[in-house]
Amino acid sequence: MLSAGGGVLARRATPVRRRATLLSTRVVARDTWWQEFACPDIAAGARPGQFVMLGVGLDAPGAWLLPRPFSVGWTGPGGEVGILLRTYGEGTRALSRLEAGQEALLLGPLGRPFETGGDAVDSGVAGGTGRGMERGTECIAGGVGLAPFIFLAAREAAEGRRVRLVYGERDAGAVFDPGLISRLTDHEVELFTEDGSAGRRGLVTAGLDPASRARLLGCGPTPLLRALAAFAREHGRDLQVSVEEHMGCGIGTCQGCVVRSADGRWVKACIEGSVFPADELDWGAI
Repeated sequence: MLSAGGGVLARRATPVRRRATLLSTRVVARDTWWQEFACPDIAAGARPGQFVMLGVGLDAPGAWLLPRPFSVGWTGPGGEVGILLRTYGEGTRALSRLEAGQEALLLGPLGRPFETGGDAVDSGVAGGTGRGMERGTECIAGGVGLAPFIFLAAREAAEGRRVRLVYGERDAGAVFDPGLISRLTDHEVELFTEDGSAGRRGLVTAGLDPASRARLLGCGPTPLLRALAAFAREHGRDLQVSVEEHMGCGIGTCQGCVVRSADGRWVKACIEGSVFPADELDWGAI
């Protein structure tokens, strides 16, 4: 399996389609829900950065709605799959109205995950000390781009590694419950809001550290990803981004999610992404 730039990718679990029961649903911010589905088959194979297509099925009211893509936000020990859902239109509003005990159709896990690996690198001290250090990972999330990093931070904590989790919203009303983030991930989040009504005032990119050499991961709106790509180029940072593209199928059939690669090709975000090394993409065309 090849990346857009020709690199070999890790083998992914085969996607499955399952009718899953909604175990719980709760409002966690303005127009935002945290939903947990019972879906052991998808939970077992999912990796941070992958997504599912979530829909109601053809035999349910509103079945004309296409399924919607959602990052896998968490997996639980009992085969639970967590979804962070923010309403934008009729499709997401219909999904937000699901009640515990109702069923939905999930297809996944889909797409290319983030690569972390927890590798150690040299300390970088001039002259060389031979002393290694954990390279580390910094996750920069805008809005519901937080979802895959909840999953990633929880996975890293379970393996004895820590990540830096930086999260931005427009205002306090849009902020996902920080206490729930902590319980799910065993990490504290560094919070930014544009109006300063919660956490630190400013764009989430204000949390970037030019001196850090940690692996940088980004997920959120395209302007954020474009800013992260520019920062990574300027400071020689390794950056992976999860792009937010409209998807109708999630399996490469509808071709609604294509993005321009750095070598000029159009690539399908649902198959060759949605996670890409930032230097594989043509940011002038996205």
